[in-house]
Amino acid sequence: MAKAVDPPTLALGIDDLVDWLELTALFDEYGVARVDALLGALLELQETAEDDIAERDRQREQLIERLENEVLLRQRSLEGAYPFELSQSGEELSIDADWRRPEFAFYLVCLITSHVTGSAILRTPPTDELLARLRNDIFQIVATLGLAGYSAGPAFSVGWPRQTGETIVQLLSRAVAAGGGFDVRTPPGRYVSPHEKDGGVDVIAWTAEAVPPPSAFYFGQTASGKNWPSKPVRDHANTFGQAYMQDHMTGNRLYFTLIPFRVLDDAFWHSQNQFHMGILDRLRLPARALQGVRLAEQGTLVDNSDRLGDLTRWLDDFVVYAQAA
Repeated sequence: MAKAVDPPTLALGIDDLVDWLELTALFDEYGVARVDALLGALLELQETAEDDIAERDRQREQLIERLENEVLLRQRSLEGAYPFELSQSGEELSIDADWRRPEFAFYLVCLITSHVTGSAILRTPPTDELLARLRNDIFQIVATLGLAGYSAGPAFSVGWPRQTGETIVQLLSRAVAAGGGFDVRTPPGRYVSPHEKDGGVDVIAWTAEAVPPPSAFYFGQTASGKNWPSKPVRDHANTFGQAYMQDHMTGNRLYFTLIPFRVLDDAFWHSQNQFHMGILDRLRLPARALQGVRLAEQGTLVDNSDRLGDLTRWLDDFVVYAQAA
């Protein structure tokens, strides 16, 4: 087992068990996680009578099937953004030998971010400067590209700190020039705090149209911590719009929370989608971010599309840190 990853426990759900395999493969010298190693560690912890071989075999087969189903779901959902592959025998999960390629960075950033706090898997999560970069910058890049890919149009990074150094008014003026379909309130509304940084909105995007207004406008908020259920963007977006935007020409406004997590609880997942209006999670966000990159390559204006190197450098820095800890 990779020393950066803790041994599995019986408290882990299928989502975390697959995460365990993925992280083990990431840190393994040969890029491989053996399913047998995972099963063996779990079966040793179970209180099954030694002579009940049939029961142990049944439990083993059920677990193997559930693991395979989860891996295949991730693979189908994420297509070219998923860097892992299950062997035909189902015995090994391996990471692509070129996992440092930018198209894989979106998923790997989400995977690691999911285990920053309270992880029962990742022994050495990012801390200090690595964590600050992740929270303040790296996940913001993923989110901006992801909302661009979902909207199939331009996307602007509003979240603080902004690499461009722009004020909100300056950034929104740039968005207007790109066809955002609104006017900028300048100066901002009278009740805006002079210390306002991003107004609770991290990303804006809209559908690409020949002429404004766009047919749909998107407000997004990044939520990389486990308190994400309490952070819907809609209320922030309404206040943001009143403070900084006027003559918004489309009434079709959509709201998304962008998270790195894989949510396995169906009832919770559906209730949160109703509450947040829309969620891009780990099954959706990496593939959408890859689409955002492709849009930018075709000439669509997408903030952060020129910063893929920052993602891969952060991943390299984290892997070196975790292996050395």
